[in-house]
Amino acid sequence: MTTIVIDTRSKEAQRLVEYLKTIKYVKVLDSENAEPDEAFVEKIKTREKQEAVKMDIKNLWK
Repeated sequence: MTTIVIDTRSKEAQRLVEYLKTIKYVKVLDSENAEPDEAFVEKIKTREKQEAVKMDIKNLWK
């Protein structure tokens, strides 16, 4: 899967997005209507419940 970000403030970009919507293997997600990936949301919620881990940054790459 590939992600493309299009600034739709211009009419040309809006026409491109409208064209892409007509292609059967393309799915256009508007940023204001995009649904979050449930698996990703679960990972975030699980991580919020875990204790923080303190690491010594001087030995980070060892």
